[in-house]
Order: sequence, then structure tokens, then C-alpha cells
Amino acid sequence: MSYLFHFSSLLIIAINFLFSLNPQIKEEFPSSSYISLDEYISIDELLKFEDLGYTIEDPIEKSSYYFLVANLLNERTIEFHVKTDNIIEKITNMISSYERNLSKIPYIIKHDLPSFDYEYKYVKFSDKAVINKVFYKQASTLKKQYIQTYDSRIRKIELLSDYLLALREEYILKRTKLQNIKYEEKLEENFYFTLQDMLSNNLIDKTKISFLSTVTDNNGNIISTINLQESIDGDIIISKDFEYFNDGLLAAIRERSNGILVKEILYGSNRYSDEFYNFIFDVSFQPLNYDNFTEIYYELNNQISHIVFFTFSSIEIGSIEYKYDILDRLISEKWYKGERLLIREFNCFYNPGQGNYRIIEKNKYGEIVFQDIVNSKNKHIRVEGE
Repeated sequence: MSYLFHFSSLLIIAINFLFSLNPQIKEEFPSSSYISLDEYISIDELLKFEDLGYTIEDPIEKSSYYFLVANLLNERTIEFHVKTDNIIEKITNMISSYERNLSKIPYIIKHDLPSFDYEYKYVKFSDKAVINKVFYKQASTLKKQYIQTYDSRIRKIELLSDYLLALREEYILKRTKLQNIKYEEKLEENFYFTLQDMLSNNLIDKTKISFLSTVTDNNGNIISTINLQESIDGDIIISKDFEYFNDGLLAAIRERSNGILVKEILYGSNRYSDEFYNFIFDVSFQPLNYDNFTEIYYELNNQISHIVFFTFSSIEIGSIEYKYDILDRLISEKWYKGERLLIREFNCFYNPGQGNYRIIEKNKYGEIVFQDIVNSKNKHIRVEGE
């Protein structure tokens, strides 16, 4: 017991000694009537610090103000570095993806970022530092460094984003020719996510994307639209991509909100409509290739929430609704003919810890017509319905 007591005492003494060596650990910052570290102060206000500083007459109060300004300017500079590094990395990755899909030789954009000899360091508040105007010099130097850093990094982002948007336009033009390029859903999502990041962080001017508001191919077909919709939480990017059959008829429309796929419209035969029509119609029924369309709606997690089938005159043929549990596992699938006539239903029951789940299919009368147990090895055990 005595040994533990002495060890604890020595540990406390050592920690106190370390704190005394490094004043910053103790956060020995002077207080000021003109600025507070407890409130968020924008970079625009900090860059105008001299306007207020010149009106403060007391030298101690003036130095306290400059001390806190220097500390905050250093924090904002670090924040800006992190934010722009993240955006630059995203844009660079997007450029590489487009270049790869377009079979382009990587293009190197040369733009050197500034480097500085001075690096901010904590200086203890003292009479000597006040007399030598150390804190004003710190704040003034950090202001100049921030402005140079901001201008240089924004310019680099402009150069990269200009090239990215040019690649994007070329990609969507060539994408309509399916024999030349393969459509990649993930690439599209990443593009819109990156664009949203740049807009939300004010790192790209809205006018930069104006030429992408409507993009048409050589035949005059609209293949992409982008619109900005104002909201309380900032601009929302509403985009639509259009695809066409070889004969020029519209094949699909994909709608996104901030890069997240929210709706698809598929014209003519597709894997969803084929399965649905094969079930509800007689085998002799053969829909024409372009006399119907399918609307697919998605949840935020990219899971399909429901599918609706229409004739080309917008009469509802039927629909499928999907429900998921909190783990995004499908638990219910209901098929309807017309607007609300239930004709088929699937339910999934998951067994915790057993790695398998049971599927039950019911007909329009609620009778079980099929059961299936799927185990972790993706093997199916058929259990006939009663």
C-alpha cells in the first residue's frame, strides 16, 4: 500500500512538472473584452482584426486581443488546409477515374502551393512580449500567410475543377454510345458528392457548372441536366441523366439529389417489368417494347423502396413495395395489380446468430405457396407450402 501511495505521488509530481514546462498545455491564454475563444469567429472577421486593434488604447488589452487573434488565425489556417486537402484529393481521384474510363493519358496540372519560413508557436504572455509587440507581429504574419494560402489553394482547385468538369462533359457525351464506354453508377455518385462538397464549402463558383445545366449530344438529345435548388441547409444539386436506345428513343432517366440516386424511369422491357408481367399476365401476353415504362424509387441507402409499372398512357399496371429492417435487410415484398390489388407477398424472417433466414411466399388469398431457407453458404432448402 505504501509503495502504491509513493508511486502515485511521484506520478502527480511528474505531470505537474510537465505542465509547468509547457504553458500551452495549461492553456494560459489572456482574456480580452474584445474577443473570446468560446465563440466561433469567422475568418472574414479575423482578417479585419487591425481595424478593431487600432482602436484599443490599453497596451495590455491590445496585446491580449492580438494574442487571441493569432491563435485563432492559426486554427482557421489549419482548418482550411484540412478542408482543401480533402477536396483536392477527391477531385484528383475523380479526374483519374474519368481519365481511366475515357482511356486518356493522365494530365498533370502544375501549381505549386506556397511554403513559409515562419510557423506559429505559442508564446507565453509577458511584459517583454507586450513591449516587443510579439502578438501583433504573429497576427499580422499569419494574416498574410492565410491570404496567400487561400488564393493559391483556391486557384489550384479552380484548375482541377475546370479539368474535371471538362472530363465530365466528355464522359456523359460518350456514355450514350454504349459500345464505346461502360456506364458506372459509382462514378456518377462520386462526381455529384465531390461537386456538392465544393459548393457547400464555397470552393467553386456556381457559374462554373452553368455549362453543365443542359448537355446535349450531336443529335440534339438531352443527356444530362444539373440544377441547384435552394434550401435551408444549402444548395441541393438536382440532376438527371438520360440514356437512349440505338434508334434514338429514350431508354432511361436517372434522377439524383446531391449525388444520391432517388428515382429511375426505364422505358420498354427491363428485368423488373419482365418478371412482373410474366407473373400477372398469361403466357400469351407479349407487351410491345415501347408501350410501357417502369418507375423505380430509392431510399437514401440505395435500397429500392417501390417500383411502379405504367402503360405509355400513364395507366398504372401494378407495383411492388419493399420494406427493410434497421439492418437494411429485406423483410417484406408485396406485389399489387392495378393500384392496390394484392396478388403476391414475400416475407423474410432472420434467425440471429444462425446465419440463415426463411422466405415465405403467399398468394393473393394469403395462403403459403412456397418456403425457402437460405443459409450462410447461399444454399437453399426448399420447403413446400401446405
